[in-house]
Amino acid sequence: MQVIRELLQYQALQIVQLLPSFSKSSDRLVRRVMVQKAGIAAIWVSVLALGVVLPLWNYLSLTRWFFKLRHYARHDLLRKRRWFHRSRFYHNQAFKICTFWVIVSLLCSLVSSGGDLIQITKRLGRVAVALMPPLLFLTLRPSPLPYTLYLSLLPIHKWISRVVVLLSALHTLLYSWYFIQSRSFINKVTKLANIWGVVALFLFVLIAITSVSQVRRHNFRLFYYTHYLATWLTVILIHYHARPPVSYYTAMNCIILIAQVAYRIFHTTRIRATVVHVSPSLLLIDFPMSDLSSKPIMPSSHIRMAAYYRHSPLKRIFQQLIPLQHPYTIASLPNDESVKLIVRCGNFEIRNNSEYLVTGAFEPKIDFLSKSRKRASAIEPFSFQNQSPVLLASPLHYNIDARRALIVTGGSAISFGLPLLRILNFNGVTVRVKWVTRDYRDLKLLKYFKNNFEGLEIYVTDPKTEEQDLRIDYVDFDDEAPSASNSSEMGSGTAGNTTNDSGDNYGTFKSTDTSLLPTLKSHGRSNQEDEIDFTQMFSARSAKTKLSKVAQEIPIPFNKESTFRKPSILTPPSDIENFDLGESSQKNLKIPAGVQVFLGRPKLTHHDYQWCLEKECIGPSDTNDCSQSGATRAHVDDLSRVWVIAAGPLQLVESTKRWATDGGLHFHEESFTF
Repeated sequence: MQVIRELLQYQALQIVQLLPSFSKSSDRLVRRVMVQKAGIAAIWVSVLALGVVLPLWNYLSLTRWFFKLRHYARHDLLRKRRWFHRSRFYHNQAFKICTFWVIVSLLCSLVSSGGDLIQITKRLGRVAVALMPPLLFLTLRPSPLPYTLYLSLLPIHKWISRVVVLLSALHTLLYSWYFIQSRSFINKVTKLANIWGVVALFLFVLIAITSVSQVRRHNFRLFYYTHYLATWLTVILIHYHARPPVSYYTAMNCIILIAQVAYRIFHTTRIRATVVHVSPSLLLIDFPMSDLSSKPIMPSSHIRMAAYYRHSPLKRIFQQLIPLQHPYTIASLPNDESVKLIVRCGNFEIRNNSEYLVTGAFEPKIDFLSKSRKRASAIEPFSFQNQSPVLLASPLHYNIDARRALIVTGGSAISFGLPLLRILNFNGVTVRVKWVTRDYRDLKLLKYFKNNFEGLEIYVTDPKTEEQDLRIDYVDFDDEAPSASNSSEMGSGTAGNTTNDSGDNYGTFKSTDTSLLPTLKSHGRSNQEDEIDFTQMFSARSAKTKLSKVAQEIPIPFNKESTFRKPSILTPPSDIENFDLGESSQKNLKIPAGVQVFLGRPKLTHHDYQWCLEKECIGPSDTNDCSQSGATRAHVDDLSRVWVIAAGPLQLVESTKRWATDGGLHFHEESFTF
C-alpha cells in the first residue's frame, strides 16, 4: 500500500509540474516574440477559415459531385446511425461554430508556451485582439465574400464575439491573480494603460450582457446602441492598453468600421412611404423603385429602413453614425415600378406619407438562381428550361438550376416567397409555397400582388378561427393588382371573375374545385410562434429548451406512420345557393384562384419528400401514400436540382432545415434574426 501511495503521489506531482505556472518564466524577448506569433497565427487562421474555406464550401455545394458526396453522407450514412443522428450536437450549428473557435483560440494561446503562465496570459489577450478584425469583418453589409450572404455570417460573428469576451476575461483574471501573488495589485492596476484595459473589459462584458437573447428581445434599441458604441470604444481603448503595440489590428478595425459608415452614407436615400393596414398584424408599405440607391437585380432582395428626423440635424447625424435599421424583404419584383414591403407591426412605427431612410437594395444569395446569361463553370447547362426567344427577352427570365422547389414561410416572411413563386412559375419550375400565418385577415394581402399563385398553400393557425365563420371567394385577378395607396379597398375585397377551375395537384395536397364561399374543415392548432416576423426578435427561451422543442416536433421525414396527418382543405359547401351573397361579413375574403387554404399547422412528412422526388400521387388516394416498395430510388443527379427553402420564425427554419438535411436535399434559409 505504501508503494502504491508513493506512486500516486509521484504521478500527481508530475501532473502538477506539467500545469502552467507563474514560476515557469521564460526569457522576456522570447516571450514577446511568442505573444506576437500567437496573434498572427490567430488572424491567419481566421482569414483562411472565413476568406477561403467558407466561400469554397459554398461554391462546392453547387457542384454535382460534391452534392452526391453530401447526400450519401447525410442520407445514407449519418441518418442510419440513430444515436448520432438524434444527437443534439449533430444538428446544433452553434455548438459546431463555438467548438471550432474555442479550439483555435486555445491552440494559439497554449502551443509552445512551455507552461509559462505569464506568457499564456499575454497570449490570451493578444489572440482576443487578433480576432477583432475578423469579428468586425463579418458585420460588413453586403459581405465581400463570394457565394456568401452577410446574414448567414451573423451566427459566426456572435460566437467569435463571445470567444473574444471569454479570452479577455481570462486575460484580466490571470493578470489580477499574478499581481495579487506578487503583492503589486494596486500599483499595477492604477497604471493608465491597465485602466484602459479594465474599461475595455467592462465594455466587453456590457456587450455580452445586452446580447443575451432575453435582454435583446426586451429592448433591442438598448442592445444596438450599447453594441455599436462599445465596439468603437474598445477598439480605441485596446490600442492604448496593449503591449506590444497593436497598431496593425487597430488600423484594420478602423478601416472596417469607417467603410461601413461610408457605404451606408453613399447607399442611403430618403423615401416617402405609403402604408396600408392589411390586418391587425401586417402592414403593406409602398414607395417608388426609383427611390432606391441601387435597384435590385434578384427577386427577394431586401432593404434596411430607419427613421428620418427632418427637424433635427443632430438626430440625423447620430442616425448615420449609429444606424438603427430594420431589414425588410422586397415582396415586389425587380422590374416593378414600386417597392412593396410586407411588415409585421412592431415597435418600429411606420406612418403613412412619412419619410424614412432606406439603404440598399441588398441582393440575396440564392444558389440556384442567377440573372447572368453566362453560367458558372461549376453548374452545367440544363435542357429542361424553356429557351424560347419570348422567354429570354422577358425581365422575368432567370437562369434557374432547379426542377422543383419547396418553400416554407411564416408570417411576414411571405414577402420572400411571393417573388420566388412568380419567378419560378414563369420559368417552368414546379414550386410549392407553404405560408403559415396566424390571422386569416392576412390573406387580404394577396390582392395587392399581380402574381401567378399556382402552388401557394396557406395555413391559418389561429385557434379562434372556426370553419363556419370563414367564407372565401376565389377570384381571378385579371386586372392590375390594386395600389397599396388605395387603402379604401381593404374592407371590400377586389373585384374579379369567379372561377370553377381546379388547380394543379401538388402531391400531398389534393386540388379542390374553387367556388364561392367554401368552408374549412378544422384540424390541429398552433402556437404563437407560427406568426412571428423573421425581421423581429423571437419569444424568449433558452437555447436548450428551443433545441429540445425542435427535436420533439420535427418528424423523421421517412417515418410516415408516426408523423403523417391529412391536412384539411377548402371544400365548397353543398348548400351554396342558400348563402346570401350580398351579406357583408368581417370573415368574407376574396383570394386568387389557384391558392389552397388550410386550417391548422403544416408538417413536412414522407409525402412531401415523395413530391420532391417527383413521385407524388396521381389521382385520389385514401392514404395519400404514394411510395412504392419496389420503386427505384431517384437518381442523385435529379435530387441535386431539388431545393427546400425556409424563411420565417427560427423554429420553422430549423425544423425545415433538419427535414431537408436528413433527406439529403439542398437547403436555403433566409432569416434576419440577430
